[in-house]
Amino acid sequence: MKKIAGVLAVASLLFCQSVFADQPTTVLTELKEGKRVTVELPVIDGANDEVFQQSANHLLDNAADDVANKAGRQGRVSYEVTLNRPSLVSILLKGSNGGKTYYRAVNVDLTSGREFTLDDFFFGGEEREKLLGGKVENVLFTEDGIAVSSKKGAPYEQKISYETLLPVARIGEIGRLLTVWKLTENSHGKILNVKQGDLFAFKLNANPSTGFQWLHTINGGAENGLLKTGSSFMIQHTQQAQVGTPGTEFQFYAAKVPGTYQLNLSYQRPWEKNKGIRECNVTVVVK
Repeated sequence: MKKIAGVLAVASLLFCQSVFADQPTTVLTELKEGKRVTVELPVIDGANDEVFQQSANHLLDNAADDVANKAGRQGRVSYEVTLNRPSLVSILLKGSNGGKTYYRAVNVDLTSGREFTLDDFFFGGEEREKLLGGKVENVLFTEDGIAVSSKKGAPYEQKISYETLLPVARIGEIGRLLTVWKLTENSHGKILNVKQGDLFAFKLNANPSTGFQWLHTINGGAENGLLKTGSSFMIQHTQQAQVGTPGTEFQFYAAKVPGTYQLNLSYQRPWEKNKGIRECNVTVVVK
């Protein structure tokens, strides 16, 4: 009986841990009533690390107090959760006083208790600036992309989709921010069912220094209904002697219009007419 009880206790513990792991972030509201201002304070609960949770809540408390000050300690401070992930949450604070509103974004990483930025998920530099149309500050993360304000306190009116930024995505981190269905060469000859707006990526062994590339063609469906949105290459760190510079290529695709598409990937030298030495052909059904 003791052994059974012990097994049940372990099972119960694992079940409880699974419930709290990899779930959306819980955001509660604490009302703070002042003489002339009411503050709806967002409070995070149920995070995996209580220390980081405390740091995050301290950060939100300070930000809400700052917004209240900017609104003259009058009116109301409210908030909106614009992004909710298991370890990431973004909140837009609004301080309203009469007909004026002051805005402030707070993007919280619950694995550190600090704010996260574009640099945490997307490489910087000229390529990112080109995709964004210049340098951006005052960024608010949302479910579909980032929102940018022209200056501090202004509304976050400029919208940029995550799809636009995929070419400069940090492969090791992007999965925390976006749902990206992952495929390998094992998907050859199979059917992938996705929803309109979904993203998916191929993880492919490659060695571009030998002249071989993963070339893609898309047939069927609507024109530009299935699009390749970017690719990245990571060098393989190995002690073994190999020809060229082997590594892993990641190709990102966006399902934009419902339909049935034939996505064909061929590993070949572009200037050669021969068939690729490796093929990966997938039927993509967008619903």
